[in-house]
Amino acid sequence: EDDGNPLKVWRPNGDDERMLTCFKKETFYVDKLVCLENKPPSWNDEVGAYVLNFNGRVTQASVKNFQLYEQKDEQNQFMQFGRTGKDEFSLDVQWPMSLYQAFAVALSSFDSKLGCD
Repeated sequence: EDDGNPLKVWRPNGDDERMLTCFKKETFYVDKLVCLENKPPSWNDEVGAYVLNFNGRVTQASVKNFQLYEQKDEQNQFMQFGRTGKDEFSLDVQWPMSLYQAFAVALSSFDSKLGCD
């Protein structure tokens, strides 16, 4: 029930109410989930590469640069992360993600891309 509180509580009573199960089966519980996707870059003929628009917040190309958006609204990024210097990065986040969640997601981008830059 929506009582005006933006906080969503998830208390599964059985295996059929787990988050992954509800997401895959698109049950009525799925409205309690925020499903984020990595925004795909678009081709830019001027630079001859795929690019994302970070509105000046990210200044260097990197395989670690990414933006997360909700599946329903590609224009509304909940998080963006990207390189601004040799060992410097920018992290922008907005609700419903917490700073803790965004930082964890940003850190995970380093794990699978070591040695790519």
